Amino acid sequence: MPTTPLSERLINRLPSWRGGILIAMLAVLFLVLSQPMESVIVRPLFLGHLGLFILWQPLIKGHQRLSIPILALLIALAVVAAFQINGWLLMLWILMLAGIVGGKVLLLGAPVTRLFHLFALGFLVLALLVLATPLALPEAKLPSAIVTAVRVVLPLALLIMIALPKVSESAHQTEVIDFVNSLFVFLLLAVLVLGSLSMMLLSNTDYATALLKSLIALSAVLLILGWTWSPHAGFAGWGNFFSRYLLSIGLPAEQWLHSLADLAEEDLSPDAFVARACAAMTDGLPWVSGINWSAAGVVGAFGEQRGESAQFSHQQVVLTLFTRYPLPPSLIWHFNLLAQLLGEFHADKQRAQRLKEMSYMQAVHETGARLTHDVKNLLQSLQMLCHAANEPGSEDSSAFRALLQRQLPTITTRLEVTLDKLRVRQASVDDPLVPLNLWWAELVRRFEGKTWISFTSATASSSLEVPATLFTSVLDNLLSNMAAKRQREPNLTVSIHVEPAPSGIAILVSDSGSAIEKSIQPQLLRGPVRSEDGLGIGLYQVARQAESLGYRLALVESRDGCVCFELAPIVTIVTDGD
Repeated sequence: MPTTPLSERLINRLPSWRGGILIAMLAVLFLVLSQPMESVIVRPLFLGHLGLFILWQPLIKGHQRLSIPILALLIALAVVAAFQINGWLLMLWILMLAGIVGGKVLLLGAPVTRLFHLFALGFLVLALLVLATPLALPEAKLPSAIVTAVRVVLPLALLIMIALPKVSESAHQTEVIDFVNSLFVFLLLAVLVLGSLSMMLLSNTDYATALLKSLIALSAVLLILGWTWSPHAGFAGWGNFFSRYLLSIGLPAEQWLHSLADLAEEDLSPDAFVARACAAMTDGLPWVSGINWSAAGVVGAFGEQRGESAQFSHQQVVLTLFTRYPLPPSLIWHFNLLAQLLGEFHADKQRAQRLKEMSYMQAVHETGARLTHDVKNLLQSLQMLCHAANEPGSEDSSAFRALLQRQLPTITTRLEVTLDKLRVRQASVDDPLVPLNLWWAELVRRFEGKTWISFTSATASSSLEVPATLFTSVLDNLLSNMAAKRQREPNLTVSIHVEPAPSGIAILVSDSGSAIEKSIQPQLLRGPVRSEDGLGIGLYQVARQAESLGYRLALVESRDGCVCFELAPIVTIVTDGD
């Protein structure tokens, strides 16, 4: 059975001994204050007191290893403090101890624990005012009856602390010190002591009278401050102003929130909205030197990507902020709130985009309903002609021939218009499969006269079967868009290339024209987009059709001189569960 080292066992036992160590530390401090400074025993006692403080102190965790330079510095400071000990040094040391203990008293905790530390704080305050101050300034003497009473009360306080019920503490429980409360207690006691000494020397009164006047004045100030801290009689209270100051962190964050609200009012895509908001954060917040962001698979970066980093995420938005120095807790809270707001606005933009897509799809369905109505009307007209043709003697009737001459051209024109509106093919899960070589030969034959289209293939002779309807729909839509683009750019050429893919055949369709606008690239193939040639519904429909058949249509390159789309099978990566 493995054994635990002695040092680790002692460290694990320290939390359960912390109360006893504090009592021993205060007892040794009482012995130091009870001896004259010239006594030989004072320095060893004070060294022992410092050793007990190192065991008790809540500032450094027990399992943390100190480096040799820091350990040597601590030992040197302890030795110097022990050999240069005097009344003023003891006063400063007790003030620091009172601040640490007072920071623990004001924290929420078990009532017994708070009472234990409250007795320790009272012990230190009495020791400071009655025993340590006269050692620093011999003129600050209290009546002997008070000093004797305090010398009796202090050991009684230690005995009461020993008698209090013990609260079990975990070995891994972290000691918490409220720095603000500790600083407040330290400054309060420093003002009380120094104010009493100043009043004694300036007004030429005894120390007891000066201490009493200082206590009364300080109590009055604290009473007024406590009364005005909370709201009263229409006054918001100093606590409200203090909280507002801590939560505002100045105007830059407020200005960014205003710009965020303004961006939310603009008609931007979700990705463009996050990009502009992050750019405004980099430019407007002085704490941020750079930022990386990602939202629903789209990434971006602004500023300098160096220094300290902190990550904040909410919903689909992930922000990585780069700052020159580590962020304090208040700014971490602020940036977390800003990330949540940005994530909520991004989600609203996504919902608005989905509603817009639904409106587009509704318009498409309404158009289909109108086309169905047109086809129904055409069918009724044809039925009327058939009915007229079945009449006796219609073959030789001049009226029937005149009716045909009037109706047939009209029906033909209306039918052509209806067919022009039905260019987009619907997705079909049961897409027929044909050999690649047959489909490729038919494709080359269809565009044989168009010299601006070139065909290349690394596997045209393959007999591998492909979904003919999907491939034809994709090529028809892409070539239709490129033909419209060629009207603006007469020198545009198109290249169609077929090559093997990991799970089938891939088609690359590229043109030599200008690049697609960057503002519409993230939304292209993911929803209807406005462009010079329409709303992009055709590409959106064939992209959904490709997904239903296990293919992916993607824009793989977009720059001036080369705009390339790829239709390839979706590759599913299977990982071993072991």
